[in-house]
Amino acid sequence: MSVRANALSIIGRAHGLVGVAILGVAVTGCAQDLRGELVAAGVFSPRSLEVGKDDLVTLGQMLFFDRELSGSRNIACATCHLPALHAGDARHLSIGQDGARLSRSVIEPFNRSFATSMFWDGRIEERDGEIVAPLPLPEGIETLLEAQALFPLLDRHEMRGMAGDHAEDGRANELAMLDDEASEAIWSAIVARIVAIEGYRALLASAFPGVTIEDITIVHLARAIAAFESHLWELTDTSFDRFLGSVSNPPDEGAMAEPERRGAELFFGDAGCARCHSGPLLSDGAFHAIGVPQIGPGRDALHQDEGRFAVTRDPADRFAFRTPSLRNVSLTAPYMHDGAFVRLEDAVRHHLDPEGSLAAYDGSQLSPDLQGQIHFELSPLIAAAIDPEVRPLRALSDEELWDVVFFLGTLSSQTEQALGPEAGIPRSVPSGLPVDAPPSGLEQRP
Repeated sequence: MSVRANALSIIGRAHGLVGVAILGVAVTGCAQDLRGELVAAGVFSPRSLEVGKDDLVTLGQMLFFDRELSGSRNIACATCHLPALHAGDARHLSIGQDGARLSRSVIEPFNRSFATSMFWDGRIEERDGEIVAPLPLPEGIETLLEAQALFPLLDRHEMRGMAGDHAEDGRANELAMLDDEASEAIWSAIVARIVAIEGYRALLASAFPGVTIEDITIVHLARAIAAFESHLWELTDTSFDRFLGSVSNPPDEGAMAEPERRGAELFFGDAGCARCHSGPLLSDGAFHAIGVPQIGPGRDALHQDEGRFAVTRDPADRFAFRTPSLRNVSLTAPYMHDGAFVRLEDAVRHHLDPEGSLAAYDGSQLSPDLQGQIHFELSPLIAAAIDPEVRPLRALSDEELWDVVFFLGTLSSQTEQALGPEAGIPRSVPSGLPVDAPPSGLEQRP
């Protein structure tokens, strides 16, 4: 019996489920109906795209792990997106420049070539073939993933730091001395740091032949980082993708075990999950208020995080957040925009009764430092904004809920499941600064 099938049997017995089939049993019943539902939901296997030559990916890897890109040279992209932690950091809320919690949970960049917007509030998005962002993008940015790479570099709490900060070796944080509105100057100062390092000069020459060092801009760095992310995280080696099939691979009806198939039938059928979780990423790319309790510092003086409203100023968007992709969802706890739920089954159960879940939330699953940062005073406002579409079309039994959870497990990449602790990590980076490695354990939780 495979590891996945054995886990299904164990979980099924633990929760009183019966009839849990092992992998390989022929799929019978409503397979044709399920395929019809998948077509209706626009679901297909997102084939990996060409990400660029090896030299570009190597440069991107170095930049992704190099703390040289942060103001005080203490944080890298990989600090919050470690490969061994499935492109996340396993925290409810990430830790920022000042050691304090940031306001939102990490979004893992799996299969982002197919995304239509970036960040929980979608402040970078594609409209009519154009990339729209809250500030002018450098000329030459071609993809959402490239655009996304630029913004943490500007954020004082994420990577840039505060005026007066210094690196551990005493070097001043010159990036933090620049005005917040001076995005081009900040990006240019980062480029100046990189091109001053001999190791990067060689990598840039290999990745961008014919481009002189004097002509290197932040666009080249963003392109390399995006190429590395795509190289590592454009994954389709899942049981669900085998079931779907593709142009080059016929559908495998036996790729999903019986409870997983039942869960898929519920998900795309009368449970109504596919109303929001559709398309190749199992996300409609839209924004919905689903009644998630407010954890952590929020985004304003009242500790609110009003999500999409901060971008559109449309009252209908209050407390609405982008529907997350569900690819590798079983591997990427915690869940929701502020990490409110640790267990996937709790995140699914929240959708069955958002108002009741919000009212009953006690935070016992949070790490100790966050248990005192649950803003219950905001719950009435959050409840009033809940989108009716997040409610199920009908009630689900516990067995049906677990079938949906089992189905979500089929979205996990075999590559991701087999990762070792050193996966994707370079031995060193050209700056000579320390390289982020996986922590010894996941975030402490009660």
